[in-house]
Amino acid sequence: MITIKVAETERGIAWLTEGFDYFKRGAGVWIGISVIFLIIYIILSVLPVIGGLLLALLTPVLLGGLILGCRDLDQGKAMAVNHLFAGFSTNTGQLILLGLFNYIGMILIMVISMVIVMPFLGGMEYMMQFMHTMEHGNLTMAPGMFLGMLLVLLVGLLFYLPLIMALWFAPVLIVVDRQNAIDAMVNSFKGCLKNILPFLLYGLLGLVLAIVASIPLMLGWLVLFPMIVASVYLGYKDIFKEEEPAVAG
Repeated sequence: MITIKVAETERGIAWLTEGFDYFKRGAGVWIGISVIFLIIYIILSVLPVIGGLLLALLTPVLLGGLILGCRDLDQGKAMAVNHLFAGFSTNTGQLILLGLFNYIGMILIMVISMVIVMPFLGGMEYMMQFMHTMEHGNLTMAPGMFLGMLLVLLVGLLFYLPLIMALWFAPVLIVVDRQNAIDAMVNSFKGCLKNILPFLLYGLLGLVLAIVASIPLMLGWLVLFPMIVASVYLGYKDIFKEEEPAVAG
């Protein structure tokens, strides 16, 4: 049985700083993994029709494998490139189902956001104008059009935040505790909700690091991406605890 704890507020910073320690234990391997992950992301992103779906389905599988790599590092073992694919042999079906839930959720959120915002922007007439602007490159109309779409994205982000909370620890709970996708999402959401303060610090530091990592041609992400992956595992260790079954008599 999983119990959900409240981590100390300052742990929100420690998840990232200690994540850097995980990176240092196998920096070369981590950089190689980041490059391979990026290549897979680019290939799937450019595939027509099914690329986005495949990316959504496979991302939790790849992240699940990296989480297992973090667990091995935690146990004194070495990180290896093949950890990236370890999720294909560890509760894979539930990881793929998690990706499917994410994909469906993103579509629903975007539709709901447009339904909410579009009436204030002019409905279908606005949408047709936006498509016309994009098709013909009429930059004199573009700023207003993009501001409208930005509003849609901001509303969508409000709805997407609970989904992010449900997804954050889900891959760890699936590969480490062998939970099913639904239970993992429920427990992940509860874990994030009970630890809002640590996550506020985590988010602020993460935003600063993301800006810094993006400045040198995005090269900093070769370090920040492993730090974030490790931070998820470290947060899991602080917040979730597997209870031992009671022994009779």
